[in-house]
Amino acid sequence: MISNPIKWVELELKRLVTRVILDTQRKKRSQKNSEAKRVREGRKHVVHYFHQINDPYSHLCAQILPLLQITYDIEIKFFLVSHPTIEAAPEPNLLMNHSLEDVKKIAPYYGLEFPLVNHLPNDKIIRLAQWALLNREDKSFKDIKKIGDLLWTNDQLGIEKMVSSVPDGEVIDNALSANSKLRKKLGHYLGGVFVYAGECYWGIDRLSFLEKRLTSLGIKKDDKSNVIQRKSLEAHKIENLGLEIDVLWSARSPYSYLAMKPLSELSKKYHLKLNYKIILPMVMRGMKVNLEKRTYITKDCKRVADEYSIPFGNIVDPLGYAVERCYSLYAFAKKYGKEEQYLQMFAESVWANGKHGYMKKNLKNIIESIGLEWPDAEKELDSEGWKDEVKKNKERLFSLGKWGPPTIILKNKEGKEELVVWGQDRIWLIEEQIKMMQTQAN
Repeated sequence: MISNPIKWVELELKRLVTRVILDTQRKKRSQKNSEAKRVREGRKHVVHYFHQINDPYSHLCAQILPLLQITYDIEIKFFLVSHPTIEAAPEPNLLMNHSLEDVKKIAPYYGLEFPLVNHLPNDKIIRLAQWALLNREDKSFKDIKKIGDLLWTNDQLGIEKMVSSVPDGEVIDNALSANSKLRKKLGHYLGGVFVYAGECYWGIDRLSFLEKRLTSLGIKKDDKSNVIQRKSLEAHKIENLGLEIDVLWSARSPYSYLAMKPLSELSKKYHLKLNYKIILPMVMRGMKVNLEKRTYITKDCKRVADEYSIPFGNIVDPLGYAVERCYSLYAFAKKYGKEEQYLQMFAESVWANGKHGYMKKNLKNIIESIGLEWPDAEKELDSEGWKDEVKKNKERLFSLGKWGPPTIILKNKEGKEELVVWGQDRIWLIEEQIKMMQTQAN
């Protein structure tokens, strides 16, 4: 419980510092100064790329590297890295299995390839593939995909033919360690990461932002389309199919907040029923998050929010008591069918309006803003009935093979799960699934 002014001051200081860091004009000035310094020093436009050989997302990024180099006047520096630390990936097995299934779903929409396999590579072939990458002679990046294809199809003999010596474990470990330290220094923790002039771009989901920045610098070589182009199914006549979406949602997850606007738009477009299901933040479930992950996520959310005109950046971290107080009023709002509006207003207050989510006056304003009576709501404040709800939702979350919010489940009119995705970045995939169902219905 936050009951002393010292904690309030601490949160306020963090709010002010974060607001400065996320200031859009400050970011533009920083980019301008970075470019001016590069010109003065006569340096090329350099993109650092960090590749994790057994990371499915890295395999997609490998296919983009030759195209980026052809399209933009840049130098790409390639670094092979190890898997993320437990603080960066608290559920490594779930992450790997999720990544494999996710990549197989999204690759065709980007015109990319991923082998239709259901297994993860073993340690022996991973080691061999790492050695092959460290000793590659082709600098066009095409061999990175080739080695990845052999890895994912478990073709050990194929990789052995690409190397002329037995893997040296010490050399591999030293290279992975040095490159992973550089990745951390530049502000990231995963594979499939591009870094340009101090800004990180993870996976193909963020490459459009990198392309936008490179284009603004005037270093695109032609007027052709961007490298990243996502295909979309043609929309047919929209019918009400009785579909529902369950959203496993956390009050401390900025991505949960960012998902609410596009989900609301999707709901209206396709006549969907949205069911918000609260879960505890990962940190409140005993998981650790390292500094570079926290920093990257906050900056990334600001970037996404600006792109889609979602208020974000004046943040008071709701971790702990604020989350508990928010959840204690959830059942009250749900009783009146206003749980979505309630969670939306709470999230906006802590992620965009600089409000302390545990303070009674702020909760009162949120309740009244959605047309409910505070005296009635106050009777439920600090109640603990929500704990059974989050326990049940946590069990469901892990049964789906996920571990974090927002996890989004599309269900048909019979309540059967049609598609389960993780993260607001996959709302477009939900829509593509709905389009397919609409086509079948027509």
